[in-house]
This record gives sequence, structure tokens and C-alpha cells, in this order.
Amino acid sequence: MNRKIVMNKQASSIAAVFIACFSLAGCGGSSDDGQATGRDQLPPPTTTESVGPINPIATFGNINLYGDTEIVSNGSFGFALTANDNAQIRSVRWQQINGPALTILANNSQTIGFDTLEAGSYTLQATVETSSGTQQISHDFTVQESSSPVANVRLDHTVTERGKVSLRVDSFTNDINNSTIEWKQIAGPAVLDLEGQSNRLFFNAPAVNSDQVVQFEVSVIFENGEQAIDRSIVTINDAQIIDDAYFPNSNIITSEDVYSFNSDSPYKNAIESCIYTNTLSSTCNFGTLPLVGQQTTTPSIDDILDRTLVSHEWMGVRFRQYLEQSAAGPDMLKLLRGVTAVVISYDVRPSFYWAATGAIYLDARNFWVTPTERDTLNEVPDYRSNFGSVLNFGVAWRYVKDNAPYMPGQSFSSAARDTRTFEALEADISWLMYHELGHANDFFPYDVWASLTNSDDPLTYFRNNGTNSDILNSTYPLSSNQMKDLAKVSFSGETASDLQKSYVAADIETFFVPDIAASYYSYLTEREDFATLFERFMMQYRLGASADIGIYNTQNNSEVLITWGQRDRFNDPSIQARARFTVSNILPELGDIETLQAALPEPILLRRNVSWFENIDLREGAEGANDRASLIKVPYRLEQLSSSQIYLNNEANLHKGRPSLPN
Repeated sequence: MNRKIVMNKQASSIAAVFIACFSLAGCGGSSDDGQATGRDQLPPPTTTESVGPINPIATFGNINLYGDTEIVSNGSFGFALTANDNAQIRSVRWQQINGPALTILANNSQTIGFDTLEAGSYTLQATVETSSGTQQISHDFTVQESSSPVANVRLDHTVTERGKVSLRVDSFTNDINNSTIEWKQIAGPAVLDLEGQSNRLFFNAPAVNSDQVVQFEVSVIFENGEQAIDRSIVTINDAQIIDDAYFPNSNIITSEDVYSFNSDSPYKNAIESCIYTNTLSSTCNFGTLPLVGQQTTTPSIDDILDRTLVSHEWMGVRFRQYLEQSAAGPDMLKLLRGVTAVVISYDVRPSFYWAATGAIYLDARNFWVTPTERDTLNEVPDYRSNFGSVLNFGVAWRYVKDNAPYMPGQSFSSAARDTRTFEALEADISWLMYHELGHANDFFPYDVWASLTNSDDPLTYFRNNGTNSDILNSTYPLSSNQMKDLAKVSFSGETASDLQKSYVAADIETFFVPDIAASYYSYLTEREDFATLFERFMMQYRLGASADIGIYNTQNNSEVLITWGQRDRFNDPSIQARARFTVSNILPELGDIETLQAALPEPILLRRNVSWFENIDLREGAEGANDRASLIKVPYRLEQLSSSQIYLNNEANLHKGRPSLPN
């Protein structure tokens, strides 16, 4: 029985609504010190009946090969491998032997997906190691010239059982009418919570007793009336999952394809076992995996990459590029002394720092440059995206540089196969890493590295010693209880009271402006207060990027008129001492912070009752210089959201989905 999803007009028209939004959805900026996250627990492992059979296209001993047999140019296709004798596949390495070059970005996975840009004859080879031996397989296929419009479902890939999965349909050749999209599962064990949103398909993988291949079909009608059908395969890995382990206990199933970026790293075994697995149940001590700063006070890029886990090789390549080329790169090398490891994975959402491991976990959406890199990302929206949606106000934020949007900046279309510039990459990574590494150096500042022993571990040390953000909170406390309580609604999903539902933007201005917070998010915890102050100082000091904040009404305000807003609030005289405390305790190498603050821009108010989108160039006489047609674009982060979610860079989207600390 096929499982079918038909898109409705409301879902397809949401792109038009999003044209009025700058957004930051599912982003990082969180840490965990034992507070509840609000995540649901994982459901019990659920195995399901088969929707229909899927047969291998070839068999090589104990290895089955699945995939497409009719392949045309400008299409998206893939192949998958499973063992047919209950053996465990331990490693796979794909390579292209013949034909026009294919871009294969998951060549260590059981499943590969790729675009066929040229007709011709191709040969792929895979070396497969299983628990019963190693063998090499070779597969020849022909790509025919396409004579009809082609729909492209991206991307065939491997997932872990019980994990969250996404697929996307676009087209190289024609514009798709999203209201006509019909998704259905046609083979393999029935997936769970199947949901289509515009040109995306989301589902949860069922539990399996052996590796299984599932297949989906999508039919589309193009704007010119022509039709197309495409199919996609996803391999579901049978994995060892301990429900009480750190990540599953927080409703997070990790990818089985995450590996050490440097295969010869001396920390390979430690980072692969201590940082991001479905069986991690205890914290490794510093004797097994020390902080970078315990080993060296001047780490090189290679030192950092030796501590880096990735789900796809390109992520480590982009990380190296960023560290080598960004003006913020030298700062990051210093800040990374406060971590045990770095994880960059397609399934991390949002980014976070975690005291249980001493590592930072970075969403790979911040790292892509090419459209093929972007295709490998998981686009499942976070279920908590509607936190605070019942409130009648919003608090928007962004970075502006040279009187133009900086982060989010230019929109990049997945359908148009846009490539990002390095400048866009730098903007997207820098704010995130300043924030997450602000957390890391709050928990493990420079003056404790030398005193840590091999028997210490990150979690126990934190619980016994506290953080600098505790001192910030006691020395320079935030005073608005209304904002603290509202932050729990917007960022932790607490139920809003009737009084909170009655607040409008003018009320929030009254609560917020007299206080000494740099952002709305600062009210969630002292940890976020600390990291946000550092992030905003460093973005201005190192990159010349100014942070805007704007309070607006969400009702009857289609133009998003700002009730109150400010640029570079972190440098307000009432907040400078707090920022100075934070920066000096994280990065003392910068020197006299007070002198640096004096050289940074003074805060400036946004124009009241002027649209958020037209409050970018604040120079006198520049009111008409804000080109609305070029400013109001849909940033790529927005494309994962459902039809009911409208975001304006709302800070409520920051605090989602990092794991709870173990008891």
C-alpha cells in the first residue's frame, strides 16, 4: 500500500508570506548546565510493516545493491548497499572509475546521491567491509539524454533508525508549482509521521532489525503544465541505541556516519567514542580526552582538526577554509582551547555547547558553500518552533555591516542552485562560533586549564566549580522579572499566562530598555547572557558587524513597524561593565577592553514606527536608501519551516533542542 501526501495551497503559498521575513530558525546559541530542555522523550522503538517490496538491482556475494536503473541527464539519483546475510557493514568507500565527473559527498556512507549533469557511460566502485569480510563491487550504468522536464529529489542518503529525515524536490529545468506536489512511500518498512511541507518531505525512521531501504516517489506539475515523477531511496541503519544513554535520553538520535575528519588524528578513537554516539553513557575524563588548552596554548589549525568530527568530509574542508581565511580565525584558535572536540554534522540542530562532553556541536547549515554541499543537510524543522507564538510581540535581531544586511544577508535559493561567497560563509559561522565558544570558555576559562588533572572530567568539574557567568549574574544582575518570565515562554516553551498574552510591544519596551541586557535571549539563563555579550562585542570588534534588536507588535503589523530598536546595544554605557567582565574573562589576550570599547560605535536607536526592513541604513537622509526589493528576501534558513511559522529573526528560535545534562 502506497503512503501518499498531497500538498495543499496553504503550504505552497507560504513562500509568499516568508518574503516579508528575515529569519533565523533552528540556530544555535545554547548551552546546557542541567536545566530541562522541554524535549519529549523518544517514543518506544517501533518496527513497522512493509509498504511494498524493493528489490536489489544487483547482488555481489553478500552485498545487495539498490538504486535507479533508468537514469537521465539533469536528474538526481543514487545507490545503496546492504548486507544480505545479517552481517554488519563496518565501512564503505565509494569512488568513481569512469564517466563525466559526479559530485559524491558521502563516499563513506552505505548510500550515495548525486546529480547527473551529462549523458554518458559511468562506473562506480565500492569497497565494503563487513563483519564477514571485505569485498569490492563495481557497477556500470548509462545516463541517457533527457527529453522531458526532470524533477530532482535530493538527496538519497543513509539515516539511523528512529532518526529524523528530510527530502526536498526541485528542478534544474522548470519551476515547480508547489501546490501540485504529491509525495508517497512506495517501498520498505513504513516510516513514521510522514509529512509534506511545500517541496519538503519529513518523516521519522522506524526501528529496524537489519539495515533496510525505503523508497519514495514524488509527482509534480511545473508552472508550464508539464509533469514529472522522481524517486528517492533512503537506507535505515540498524544501530545500537541505548535509550538511557546521553543523547537518546534527550530525544536525539545521532548519525552513525560521523567520523574523525583527520583519519590519523591521535584523538581519533577518543573523539569517536566520547562525544557523539547513541551509546555514550558516561563522561570521558581529561586523561582520555583533554581540553585543547591543556595540551597547547597556541593550537594550530591541524590541532583543531585533529579534534573535529564530521558527517561529511566537505564540512571539515570548509572549517579549515574558515579558520585559514577568516579575520576571526586567530580568535577562534584561541577560543577553541576551551573545548575537547568539535562536531559538525548534518543532523545537529541547533548548535550547542555541552558540559557533559566539553565539546561544541555545530549545525552544518552554517558551513555550506556549494549547492551540492547544501543538498546533504537535514532540513527537518524543530518541533518547538512555535514557542511564544501566542504572544502579541516579537523581538527581532540581525547583524548589519556597512549599512547592509550581514547575517542573515543575501538569500540563496536551493532551486536555483546558488553558491555562497566566502563572505557569506564567514558571517554565518563567526557569530555562531563566538557564541558557542563563549559558552565553552565560561565553563572552562583560560585560568583553569593548567590545574585540570587526568582524573577530572568536564561534567564533574563544572558541577564542583561553577562558571564565570555565575559571577556575572551576581555582580551585574538583570532586574526585569517580566522579561525573565517571558523568556521562559519564548525559549523554553512554558505556557504563557493571560497577563503575558496581553503584553504588546510598548510593554516590552518599558520592561527591557531600562534594564542592562544586550538581548531578549539574555534573560533565559546567565549562561546565555554571558555568551551573547561576548558574541556581540566580538562581532563588532573583529568584523565590524553591528547587532540590531527591534521590538514590534505581531498583530495587525504586516509591515513589521518597530516600536523600539537599537543598534550596538552591548556598548551602551549601562552595559559596558558587563561586556568588559565577559570579554576579559574569555579572551584576555585582547588587552585593555575598556580602551577597545571606547573605540567601538556608540549605540544608536532604530527609527520608531519604521519597518524593520527599512531600518538598516540609519545615516541621516538615508531613509530612502533601504531598497526594500533587495532587502526583503527569504534567507535559506527559512526554507525548512512549516506553513504556520512566520519568523523575523525572532530570538525565540535560538533556544531549541540541545540535550539535558545527565543526573
